[in-house]
Amino acid sequence: MPRIEGDLAEALHLLRDYFERRQIPFALVGALVPALLLSSQIGVRETRDADHVISLQSWAAWDTVIADLEKLGFARGRGEQEHRLYYRTAEIDLIPFGISDGPDDVLIWPRSGNRMNLAGFGDAFRYATAIEVAPGVTLPVVPLWLFAVLKVIAYLDRDFPRDLRDLVYSLEQYESIGKSSRRFDLAGEVEGVIYETAGAYLLGRDIRSNAAAKALEVVRGFTAQITDEHHCVINVILRDENRLFSDDRRQAVFRMIASFQQGLA
Repeated sequence: MPRIEGDLAEALHLLRDYFERRQIPFALVGALVPALLLSSQIGVRETRDADHVISLQSWAAWDTVIADLEKLGFARGRGEQEHRLYYRTAEIDLIPFGISDGPDDVLIWPRSGNRMNLAGFGDAFRYATAIEVAPGVTLPVVPLWLFAVLKVIAYLDRDFPRDLRDLVYSLEQYESIGKSSRRFDLAGEVEGVIYETAGAYLLGRDIRSNAAAKALEVVRGFTAQITDEHHCVINVILRDENRLFSDDRRQAVFRMIASFQQGLA
């Protein structure tokens, strides 16, 4: 397990205790997920940043939660970042699921009017499993396939290259630890899928088997547009990796996405 300590560990401990005391369903959904599930180390970003989805029914309930957390030492973000809280150096994003001010699966933030697509977030409460994220702190953490779904949806919402970076990391590493035998069994049995892309295929297949219909539709629509290795999405990925002119990497990323598409089909 990655070692989480300091301000972030303390913040997670406070949040866990508060949500359990108030009986508010919650789950960890952000960048910590692949660090916890796939790696023995975490990077600078993951040492200070943790995203949660919480189940609430009204903005009044949201205001109560924020006021309570401020009393515990959290501070609100400024400007349009209505979802952002700080605990000393730790950053916590809270996403309320269940407030129906906008169309289905769309959250409209009251101060900024910003819209957030929440397709897939409801699955967090169904599929999250308890994991010890720091000594003495156990939290419900979403599975990697759902993390990938949420990253696709986040990218479509805000065009942040880091969301695609997280998606590609998931495609590359899926089942590379633990139950890796599925990769060996699959390679060569599905047309076009090799060991290096078998994880991406399995990730797509697990999304197809488990994700809510609306979320699956969004992910399928996103991947369907990527029909060759020169698509703009692949250019964004390579530019973010500083490998825009690497033909080998371009082809490798496209092969992963093609296998991902096969798993989703």
